[in-house]
Amino acid sequence: MELSDRVLRFELDRSSSLLINPVTGAIDIIPTRFLGHLSDSEKGLLHERGYFLSEDERLRMLVALQDVEIQHSRNVPYWFYVLTTLDCNFRCPICYEKQTLARSETTPDTIEKVMDAIKGFQEEHEIPADRVNLIVFGGEPLCVSDPDIIRQILQSSHEQKWKDVVVTNGSRVKRFIGLFVEYSGTISDFRVTLDGPQAIHDSRRPYRGGRGSFTDVVSAIDLLLENHLSVKMQTILGSGNISRFEDLITFVEEKGWLQDPSFQWRIEGSHDYANLDPEKDEISEGRIVRALIKSKAEHEGLGGKIKFESFKYLGHIVRSFGWLGTHKTYWGPKYGFCEPQKGFHYVFSTRGGVYHCPRTINNPDFYVGDVGGGLRSKGGGSEHRSILERKDCLPCSVNTLCGGGCVVQKRYHPGLDCEEYALSVISEFIDLMKGEILERADPDRIVSVNDLWQGHHES
Repeated sequence: MELSDRVLRFELDRSSSLLINPVTGAIDIIPTRFLGHLSDSEKGLLHERGYFLSEDERLRMLVALQDVEIQHSRNVPYWFYVLTTLDCNFRCPICYEKQTLARSETTPDTIEKVMDAIKGFQEEHEIPADRVNLIVFGGEPLCVSDPDIIRQILQSSHEQKWKDVVVTNGSRVKRFIGLFVEYSGTISDFRVTLDGPQAIHDSRRPYRGGRGSFTDVVSAIDLLLENHLSVKMQTILGSGNISRFEDLITFVEEKGWLQDPSFQWRIEGSHDYANLDPEKDEISEGRIVRALIKSKAEHEGLGGKIKFESFKYLGHIVRSFGWLGTHKTYWGPKYGFCEPQKGFHYVFSTRGGVYHCPRTINNPDFYVGDVGGGLRSKGGGSEHRSILERKDCLPCSVNTLCGGGCVVQKRYHPGLDCEEYALSVISEFIDLMKGEILERADPDRIVSVNDLWQGHHES
């Protein structure tokens, strides 16, 4: 009895191999010698975990498991990005909006139309108010010359019982703090980026004139926390700051932020498919996750405070081993790459155009409507199609771990072999984590790392 050719196998050392079943989600550590001489009990275990599925059985399984994903999607929040301005008082060398930054501001009339468009979309799709989130976005959204624009957005959300997230560089929080306290019941949290200890942060996030912003950003976080406003501090890890990540952790610990119930820490990877030179700052998902796993193990206080928000290919593997916690509510295959591709994100630019995701602002290839004509089904290759509906994804060996790949990346890198790329990311990560994986290995038996995806036994 041969393992399905869909099974991913990674040699850990001469004695042990890691098996990943992209159909059932099974991950198992197996003595390599077993692969050529499986006993009946070993065959029974691997059969139960779906390692011998035929191609027809695989397709039936993925169709059955999609029902779980559809059920889950009925509770997924919608995120509507509302840009107040494309202007910004920072000049970050790694900014993915470099080509769109301009002195373009929205108007009260446009904001009113944006709110009407969101309300119309909500009514059309019968979305409960508690699933609607507005993201106040830019440029730097608080650089808008008419501060009443911010009040208008917050008041509209208050009236509709929506929640707001304010994404800001922190430089102008002080002048708006009274307004933020007034609407504290409407604002879910603030996303403020601190990219390293002072010298590192200042090199990555300087003001337009070159002055560092570290002191102002730290003061903004302090001010928000002092007013009991929730802060989800962001750090964008890349080659320019990952070597100093431990220093940033020490700074955060010394500030006492980890003990504040209003503080959380979100980690993302530095990547920009349109503008960023990968040789300059972008590092692999595997290296970032490896660094986070190491840091979390060494700093007990990080606990549930720190989360990685940029999983593309490694999410299922990391959650299966429990290396960064299991905070996700969905346990199943990826049928789509990201929330924008699943139809849960929309970005309203300053003039009322609607775009696929924040990385496609004012890009006509990813235009999905406007405030006058309303939102339409996503086009330009960004529409929600699952891996079962995409001919290029259906035969892929890692489609359920990848979800079909980023449409923006594919637009800028049309020759990219998605399967080869995804496998290289996974292989690199397995190699980085060999030591931790082998700690769970048993030379005399198969070790099952995780539970199967929901719905496997019912199919």
